[in-house]
Amino acid sequence: MNMNINNCIRAAAFALASTLTLVTPVAAEPKEKIYGKDQTSPFEAGWPLRTNPPNRLGAFDGRGLHALYSKRPVWIEPAANGAPLPSAEVSFGFLRDPADLMKRHPIMAMALGKDGKLVFERYQFGTSKSSTFDSQSIAKTITALTLGALIQKGTAVDLDTKMLGHVPKLEKSPIGLATVRQTLQMQCGHQFKWIDDGTSAGSAGQYAGVRFAAAARGGRNLYEYFQTLAPNTPGQTFAYDPHCSDSISMLVSEKTGMPLRKFFEETIWKKIGATSRAAWLSPSQNPELTSGASAFYATLPDYALLANMVVQGGGARGESVIAPEWLEKMRTDTVPVGKDENQNFARYGYQAWVRTDKADSWFAGLGNNGQRFYMDPKNKSFMIIFALDFDHIKESDIFWEWFRKTPMEKL
Repeated sequence: MNMNINNCIRAAAFALASTLTLVTPVAAEPKEKIYGKDQTSPFEAGWPLRTNPPNRLGAFDGRGLHALYSKRPVWIEPAANGAPLPSAEVSFGFLRDPADLMKRHPIMAMALGKDGKLVFERYQFGTSKSSTFDSQSIAKTITALTLGALIQKGTAVDLDTKMLGHVPKLEKSPIGLATVRQTLQMQCGHQFKWIDDGTSAGSAGQYAGVRFAAAARGGRNLYEYFQTLAPNTPGQTFAYDPHCSDSISMLVSEKTGMPLRKFFEETIWKKIGATSRAAWLSPSQNPELTSGASAFYATLPDYALLANMVVQGGGARGESVIAPEWLEKMRTDTVPVGKDENQNFARYGYQAWVRTDKADSWFAGLGNNGQRFYMDPKNKSFMIIFALDFDHIKESDIFWEWFRKTPMEKL
């Protein structure tokens, strides 16, 4: 009798445990009630530059891109024999686990690399290796890398020549009076103040409409529009100005006879061994150009290949992709940045933020709403984060400072 009672108790306990396992809720992802959680979230793409929170996930993870641009000429093809970075298993320990950052903050994806190896790669909010993340203003840094590839091929670009000397269509624009160097350093002779208030009224929203809207909604031919810009003395005032970046795209197209995205595909993307299609949008009224200021999309493993090429001195798969001298100039030929422009970065180089004025300082591409592309050539380290807001920055910066200085064997 006692054995039967014990058997019944054990069976009941097992049934209860099974029931509890079935109803245990899945852990909520950070701020999922604000941004959505997975592939059922609504989406959009293109402009406005800053999407409303309910649509942000679906815009930033590339679903809007694939739905709305699938048959448009924005795509960048991968290498025929591409391969991701090799990975290395490391144990970050209890107090230094990057996975904890993702548990606390609305980060869609994160990657860490050191010494040519990928040491961390993680996704949430329904994203994966195949998600094509919107770089936002990280594209500006990629534009400067592409100019470096142009110079690597032997094309003469005098950085102290006025832009109109390289791009005749800029002759009647104030940007045409700035040198290439001043344009790279965001001092391109245009009165501009970055304001992104989440509406089309801010300077970011206004220019996004000029670039990406249909003509009936305010889209403009950029060469004609640039003639209307308010002038400022070139080289005098730093302003985080997307017009500067787009004029660099014009320069590359003038020198190559092709959109920036196609030259980037030929000289960088395929050479680093990219494994997936990327995309880089064109201004609606200038399909022959590429938006040098934003709108580049790629998968996290391919962004990692790009960052690794930079921190390894411009080489990939046994070939020099970008001269190390150019990469050095990108982070050492800098201008000061006021605290009102950026609290965390003291200098600005060639379309890239530079942390300090020290000779070995690391540099970065920064994207709106928390996108981060950190590169440290001295320690051959990088950190890439695609997020849904700026919430993570303070913690991720503290983690980055530890990670970049820590040798691989001590991780």
